[in-house]
Amino acid sequence: MKLKLICMLGLILSCAIFVAFASDEGGIIFTKEDVKQIKYLDPSTADVNISFENAKNKLISENPKVINESIHGELIDDENFGIIWRVSSKTTNGKSIFAGINASNGEQLFVYDGSKNVQGRDSISKDDALKIAEEYIESKVSAEKINEIELESVNYIGPAADDLPGNYHVSYARIIRGIPSLSDGILLDVNAETGEVSSYRKRWSMDEEEIALIDTEPSITDEKAVEILKEFMSNEPPIGEEKASTVKVISSNLVWKEGDWKDGDDDETHLAWWIRFIDSSFERDDSLPASVLIDAHSGEMLLFDYSRN
Repeated sequence: MKLKLICMLGLILSCAIFVAFASDEGGIIFTKEDVKQIKYLDPSTADVNISFENAKNKLISENPKVINESIHGELIDDENFGIIWRVSSKTTNGKSIFAGINASNGEQLFVYDGSKNVQGRDSISKDDALKIAEEYIESKVSAEKINEIELESVNYIGPAADDLPGNYHVSYARIIRGIPSLSDGILLDVNAETGEVSSYRKRWSMDEEEIALIDTEPSITDEKAVEILKEFMSNEPPIGEEKASTVKVISSNLVWKEGDWKDGDDDETHLAWWIRFIDSSFERDDSLPASVLIDAHSGEMLLFDYSRN
């Protein structure tokens, strides 16, 4: 497995990570955005190779503590993962687990296991967490695909509550024609107190045939992209020219980006400059910089994230 660290690239979870998240009190929660991306299918008429029973067994193999009687499943056509069985259940320790199973070949595409997001007595090191993540991936992903990913980062995330553990967030980017994808790749969370993998997600949806037609040599430089950014900010009343003049670039990288923030129906792939930056608004806290994605050929603004959260 390649372990080359990609310079500052982040697989942005908020863009297309899990289609849902779990609440240990109330089960599975789906957002309005997720609903727009999901089409429900009738298992009795859909042409799939994997039955609900197969999907149930896959979930049980992931965690034998699953309560069989509580397993629920839906066949859906998901924008990010294709046609999958979305299965969920309670576990014997009262937590929730949900997963997405490819309805064609039975591959597990994502899982969140609340029963493994619990406190423990061990202290897992960063190196140990990486080794655990590698072994988990090797058990789930073909060698061919493993050769197409590179390690992006291993970050420790502190406990979200007093009764929860910290986790190591491990992310890998899919590399296509030498350039990382902003959406495709593999993400895992490793419990820092037990060493168990509590969540996993693999997205592999970018069209290689479409990307093969795109020139990987950018038509505009990253310096030009920064000029486009500043001009855009200057013309936005809440920001203005004064703040735009204080822009300081943290990093600029070429990435593959799907879609356009202004057009929700746009699924075209773009070669883009991903620029992370701060301005005078970030004087008190620059730990979460703003970011922008600009088409590296047309100069079009694909995404502008100026949030402080």
